[in-house]
Amino acid sequence: MYLNNPGARAAFLAGVRDTVMIVPSYLPFALVCGVASVNAGLSTGAALAMPALVFGGSSQAVMTQFLQNSASLWVAVLSGCVINLRMAVYSAALAPKLRHLSTRQRMAAAFFLVDNTYAFVQKRIEATPGDPAHGHLMAYYAGLSCMIWPFWVLFCAIGIFAGNIVPTSWQLDFAIPLSFIAIIATSIRSLPMAMSALVGGAASLLLFAMPLKLGLIAACLLGLAGGLAAEKLLGRRPGNGEAS
Repeated sequence: MYLNNPGARAAFLAGVRDTVMIVPSYLPFALVCGVASVNAGLSTGAALAMPALVFGGSSQAVMTQFLQNSASLWVAVLSGCVINLRMAVYSAALAPKLRHLSTRQRMAAAFFLVDNTYAFVQKRIEATPGDPAHGHLMAYYAGLSCMIWPFWVLFCAIGIFAGNIVPTSWQLDFAIPLSFIAIIATSIRSLPMAMSALVGGAASLLLFAMPLKLGLIAACLLGLAGGLAAEKLLGRRPGNGEAS
């Protein structure tokens, strides 16, 4: 459906091009996740199915960690779901843009929703404020997803089959935050966004010890509140359309 329209094709290719710059950063993170799934005792088939079906690096890492520590399957799954609660915040932000889609299309979009796709989609929405379709947003979303998902699965597979030969001294875990920093660095273009990043980052450090990784969810909400507060304060300043 996306390739029948020239504008949609251009949006799809734009999504592919935008994603190319961050795909390499997934490799070390995926290697860690692949090795962890094998060390957790999963069979090769189950280890390969996890990145394809879960499609969330942080939740995948948490689930394998719980399984490796002999936790029950349900505890591991619940923990992975808690980690991904931030997707509910993303979904709420994108819902007005996707309301016109069919249930099947919205479910497909939800499956491929991860931090980086959300960040790129938000940047496109902000870049096309006067366009209700935001430059064929779903075609752009499809371009992002057709790069991120297959490469994530491929890189995890490399970790599953060959990751054990990677020396632990390489400390590949550093790639977990790098994939987020790469996109955040180019997304902060206003004071409210900067405030949201600062408040959310500080809160994530202060609330790190909360049980069930709930500190991450709290940090997301606090960061959102900080950004909204900054936006409201800026709107009240003289010269922004309000009386002094």
